Amino acid sequence: MCKRHFPWAQVHNLTENVASMDYEDCRLMNEAYEEEPWFIDAAGVSLARRPRLYWISWELGDDEDVEVYWGSDGRLPIKGEVVLRAPVAPEKFLQPGWVAPEQSLPTVTTSRPSPTPHRKPAGLHTCQEHEKQRWRDDQHRFPPYQYRDSNCLRHPTGEHRPPSVEEREAILGFPVGFTKQCMKKAAHGSANHSDCRLTLLGNSWSVPVIAWLLGFLFHRLGLIAARPIKQRVEELTPGQSPTLQGLLIRPPIHGGTSTLDCSEILVKKRCGLTSQKGEDILLQHHSDIPVKYHRLRMSLPAKLWRWRTVAGWTWNDNSEHINVLELRATLRAIKWRVERLHQLDVRCLHLVDSLVVLHSLTRGRSSSRKMRRTLMRVNSYLLASGLHPLWGYVDTHQNPADRPSRRGVIKKLVKRV
Repeated sequence: MCKRHFPWAQVHNLTENVASMDYEDCRLMNEAYEEEPWFIDAAGVSLARRPRLYWISWELGDDEDVEVYWGSDGRLPIKGEVVLRAPVAPEKFLQPGWVAPEQSLPTVTTSRPSPTPHRKPAGLHTCQEHEKQRWRDDQHRFPPYQYRDSNCLRHPTGEHRPPSVEEREAILGFPVGFTKQCMKKAAHGSANHSDCRLTLLGNSWSVPVIAWLLGFLFHRLGLIAARPIKQRVEELTPGQSPTLQGLLIRPPIHGGTSTLDCSEILVKKRCGLTSQKGEDILLQHHSDIPVKYHRLRMSLPAKLWRWRTVAGWTWNDNSEHINVLELRATLRAIKWRVERLHQLDVRCLHLVDSLVVLHSLTRGRSSSRKMRRTLMRVNSYLLASGLHPLWGYVDTHQNPADRPSRRGVIKKLVKRV
């Protein structure tokens, strides 16, 4: 860690970075906490800027790729600035084909859609006409400067756009889908749901910076070992974690590749999980680390495997309940394993996106008369073949079998995957 006096006038204007706080507000905060804050911007460890003031009561230790500048220019009463630097792979945080600008993306702000512009929109005088039109087309959701070409993601086709909700979650260091449960499931996918998620992210912190700051505190308390900032950034990058647990929480944002070949490892780990308590009630939030007796309800990241379609069809009879149809699709998959692959006396992993079907298959019974007949056929195949499937849950949006079931074409069962 390099400590030196900071040449404020030669680098940037601090007041522009923390525009929402003036000198008096900062002074009152300092009196309340009896500490002066550090100014830290996440631009060096993230694709986007995140300038914030941090009041901490512990000393910062030595760390590589970190520079500490002491002193203030008098605009705000602070200790100084901490500059964090670590390699960041932009393609790991963005959707396929999109490229980040050369400079850092602007600070993530809240979403405030309106048919008319808000009072004194920030950066309007710096935007060109086509950038202003982009701002209007998005219902003035963010400040105008967010829609400048230099502040947007660009596509080879020439299209420009601000980062999406999922990209913002990954850029800030959260797992993709972390804010998804902010509203009821019935509202998911709506404009209000998206704006709520964007607003939550606009009011949040940068996880890499918080992880680095708390790392020093926990290390001084003897709770964890010291780790450099570049290791923390790597752990928070989607699909880059060196551990299976990290990949389960932060799978790749697109595609099915990662730094760890975990297909067989994940199946073996999943086969070792058993339910020891009832599974009828879920007491945890979507983003919580699941306790042992709720792991069967946790959605497995399907992107960690590579999939191939062996059969696809649409249902001709829409009068039957969806749970019966999904259980019948499971029966078709079991028949394919036994009759085409000749899998006998082996264990396998089968994913379903219906919790009703999951629990019926796990127990081997159902109180539903409509499901009972198909479930008995499934049990008969398992008993005759000695097949021991492990039933797992996958969210509908991650289910690789969801799209082939909507194509409307019938594909015969193939012999091999």
